[in-house]
Amino acid sequence: MTTRLGVLTPATPTGLQTLDRMLSGGLRTGTLMTISGAPGVGKTAFALLMAYMTARARAAVVFTSVALDETEIVARLAARALHREYPDVRTPYGSIWSGQAWQDEMTRRPVAEAVETVVKKVGNHLHLHRAKPFESTSSLAKVVSHLWGRHDRVILVVDGLEAFCAGGGERKRAAVTNGSYDARVAQVAYELRQLADEGCAVVATVQSRSAPLVSPAATLASEVHAIEGEGSPSAMPERQLALGARAVDLSVIKNAVGPTGIVPLRFIAGAALFEERAP
Repeated sequence: MTTRLGVLTPATPTGLQTLDRMLSGGLRTGTLMTISGAPGVGKTAFALLMAYMTARARAAVVFTSVALDETEIVARLAARALHREYPDVRTPYGSIWSGQAWQDEMTRRPVAEAVETVVKKVGNHLHLHRAKPFESTSSLAKVVSHLWGRHDRVILVVDGLEAFCAGGGERKRAAVTNGSYDARVAQVAYELRQLADEGCAVVATVQSRSAPLVSPAATLASEVHAIEGEGSPSAMPERQLALGARAVDLSVIKNAVGPTGIVPLRFIAGAALFEERAP
């Protein structure tokens, strides 16, 4: 009976209470969650937040990206820890990434403590994989497979699904890569869903134009979009505005697990930080 019906795996909290309620507790094995949105709206930052929070919940997490290297990823996570520990600081993650924050005597120690905090909280569970352009889904499957034997929950976070290629032999890869954009993106989405069904949860960011292509394969489809008129000085602290704070909504537009709805958020870009806000 359990072989045919499947066995429920524990949910992994995302750290956002509203989203976790929609997901009946969080991400589960067999789930493909897509996060779409316009360029610069915060998709990558949100995906990295989910990778960090699920790793804190003791899931084994792989964060893979073609655009982001390991130094920038650590700088973003350190900025988040820094701004949560020191609410009055105005150091953006770019200063940590470039090394400028390390040269300033006022910020050197807090930044070092922030990096230490990140390593302490997720160092054993968050794995970073710098992908090559048009890396195959079969290559990602190999990265994930190393974790299946040692952890009961594995999550793959793919930043920029469009930068990847469907798996298979070299001839098949070349044919798909050289084929139409729509066909390649849709095939990658279906293969990520297949990978999820084999024993993990997958979170992938996509551009708005790609959302209709990947939605059929997704268990959960969501969109991040900015909210006009919510970023005025009267609505947010001046310090947050100086770091590029703006109001965004995460709209859940497809959910096979629970109800759909909207997660109201405040995105502080310079701090690589998301906070839930009142609707």
